[in-house]
Amino acid sequence: MKKNFKYTKKGSDRYIVGETEQFDQKNDMFKRMIWDPDIKDIGKKFYMNPVHPQTKQGYHLKDFSMINAAWQLEDHYGNGIWGGKKDLYDWGWNGEYSYPCVPRGLKIDLENPQSVTDAVRKAGQFYGAAKVGICQFDRRWLYSRGYTKKGTPDAGESFDIDLPMEYKTAAVLLIEMDYKGVACSPAGPATAATGIAYSKMAFTAGSLATFIRGLGYKAIPCGNDTACSIPMAIDAGLGELARNGLLITPDFGPRVRICKVFTDMPLVPDQPIEMGVWDFCMICKKCARQCPSQALSHGEPTDKPHDSSNRKGVEKWHIKAKKCASFWASQGIDCSNCIRSCPFNKPPGILHDIVRWFIRNIRPFNRIMYWMDEIFGYGRQQNPEKFWKK
Repeated sequence: MKKNFKYTKKGSDRYIVGETEQFDQKNDMFKRMIWDPDIKDIGKKFYMNPVHPQTKQGYHLKDFSMINAAWQLEDHYGNGIWGGKKDLYDWGWNGEYSYPCVPRGLKIDLENPQSVTDAVRKAGQFYGAAKVGICQFDRRWLYSRGYTKKGTPDAGESFDIDLPMEYKTAAVLLIEMDYKGVACSPAGPATAATGIAYSKMAFTAGSLATFIRGLGYKAIPCGNDTACSIPMAIDAGLGELARNGLLITPDFGPRVRICKVFTDMPLVPDQPIEMGVWDFCMICKKCARQCPSQALSHGEPTDKPHDSSNRKGVEKWHIKAKKCASFWASQGIDCSNCIRSCPFNKPPGILHDIVRWFIRNIRPFNRIMYWMDEIFGYGRQQNPEKFWKK
C-alpha cells in the first residue's frame, strides 16, 4: 500500500516552543546514575549488583547469557553509549586500505550528488541498517559536553566534543530490533534484542563511515554519543516523536535503535514526514498504562521538564527518568514495555498497513484504530519461553 506521507518543511524544530540550549550528556538518565547524588544509589544497584538467574521465565541463565553475548560488540568494540570516539566509532582513519589495496587520495566525482547520496544510503543498508535518512545537521542537537565512564562503574567524567563546523551533513541509520524478543518485555529476550541492536549500530555506523572516507570525504560514526539521535532522525525524514519519548517510524514503530555518521560530503537531505503520530498519541496512552514504573505521561504534552534529564523549550511528553531507572535497577535488566505496547510496533502486513494508512490520512478514525488494537490483544507481553521455541 502506498505510504502517502505528508512531507513538511519542519523537522525536529516543530517541537521547539521556547528557548532551548544544547543538552549536556551527563544529564542523560544513564549518566546521572553514576554521578548524581539523587539517583546514584539506583546506579550502583543497576551497574554493580550481581544479577542472579531465577526460576521466573525470561530470567533463566540462558536469557542472561543471551543478553551478555548480544552486548559484546558494543561493550568491547563500540562504547557508543559511553562517549564513542574509539574502536568501531573511531573518529579518525589513516587512509589505508587493507584489502583491496586502493591508492590513497582518491575522491569520488560529485557531479551528480543524488547518485552519490543513493550510494551512501545503499551502503548503509548493506552494512545492516533497516533504513537510512539524510539530514542537514542542526547544531542545536549537538551535546554541549559528552560523558564517559572512567575506571570503575561508579566513576565517570565529562569531556569536550569539538565537532568541527565542516561536518554539516549526517546519515542517520535505523537498526531494527527483533519483534519477538521485544514482545517478551520486561524479560531477558527483550534486553537481548536491545543489546544486539546496539552491537549492530557500532558495526553499521563504523562501516558506513569507512565507506564515506574511502570516497575521499571525512566521516565520524556515532552511537548515542556526540548528538541527540531522535531529532536528527526526525530531520532525516525517518519518523516522528511519540508519547513514549521515542522515534516512531513508518515501518517499525518505535522498535529501532538509532546511530549516525557525520560527514563533510554534500549529501542531498531527505524531507521530514508527518504520519499522524502526534494525534494518535493524544488518544492512545497504551505505553503510559503499560509502563511498570509509571514514568510516562498520561496527560498533555508540555514544555515544562520534570528534572535535568528533560530538555527545556521542547514541547513533548517528558519522561520521569528516575522512575524508569528505579524499575530497571529493581529487576537487574532493562525494560521495553513502551516499545512492546505501542500500536505502531507491528511487523509489515496488509492489515497493519491499512491501519497505518487510516492513522495517516483519516484522523477521526484514530479511536477506532486504538480500540481494534485493544480487541485483538496487540502489545501484551508474550511468554519468554516461546521465544526459544523453533
